[in-house]
Amino acid sequence: MTEAPLVSVIIPTYNRPDFLRRAVASAQRQKGVQTDIIIVDDNSDTDLTDEFSGADNIRYIRNRENLGGSHSRNRGLELAKGRFVNFLDDDDEFLEDKLIRQVQKFSDSDVPNLAMVSCHIRDMRSGEEVILWNRYKGDIYRESLERYTVKLTTSMLFRTDVVRRLGGFDSKLQSSQEYDLIIRLSKSHGVDYVDEVLALANASSHQISLNFDKKSSGARRLFAKFDDEFREVGFLFRLKMRLKLRLLLFRFWMGKHFGKSAYQLFLLRKGI
Repeated sequence: MTEAPLVSVIIPTYNRPDFLRRAVASAQRQKGVQTDIIIVDDNSDTDLTDEFSGADNIRYIRNRENLGGSHSRNRGLELAKGRFVNFLDDDDEFLEDKLIRQVQKFSDSDVPNLAMVSCHIRDMRSGEEVILWNRYKGDIYRESLERYTVKLTTSMLFRTDVVRRLGGFDSKLQSSQEYDLIIRLSKSHGVDYVDEVLALANASSHQISLNFDKKSSGARRLFAKFDDEFREVGFLFRLKMRLKLRLLLFRFWMGKHFGKSAYQLFLLRKGI
């Protein structure tokens, strides 16, 4: 009998114990795989070590100071035992077949040098249900340079060895860390997807998606980081990306000064 594959699930968390419990429960409910659950607490006000110390497949790690989500993900990555790894935000959830369906895709896919398999997400963060479609397969490097492709870290099952070789997440970015990782990964590896909704993105407090200062800072750094790659594609492409950055910064300015509804209205009218 073939042993169930081991998947590491890394959950960074900060001051959201109820959301964390829900996320952990969704990882524990996974069918067809063994889970190696690593909770990295970014120095929350409450220490939950005793609560999570009883489960054989859970490790609860606390940072000595608040260092951010990327640092926490990378710390979990260092400790991961599984051949595959999924970074689960503490306010999100897996559906029970998520990991096994993505592990199977790694076996069934015809994509060369496959390093990441995504899925679709049921997104409840706006208060209304929206499906985030992740239908990306093969070589998506050029497309990922140009725009946000695969959405939400929770959707992505990675080969652990590849993410480690890439150095994990860029802790200097205040937003778009998964976008940065996908660009770097897709430069030399392929991606695929399972054509099913397999995870939930839930509304919560202190979401980076509504922190417009961090989104602005992250966008500036991200575009500067890949400026050489934009130049390699060509002059017009680089010019297009500079204009896109200006539009992004304007969107974030709208959100900061006029609120979420103005930000979303601008998105709707401009189609970006």
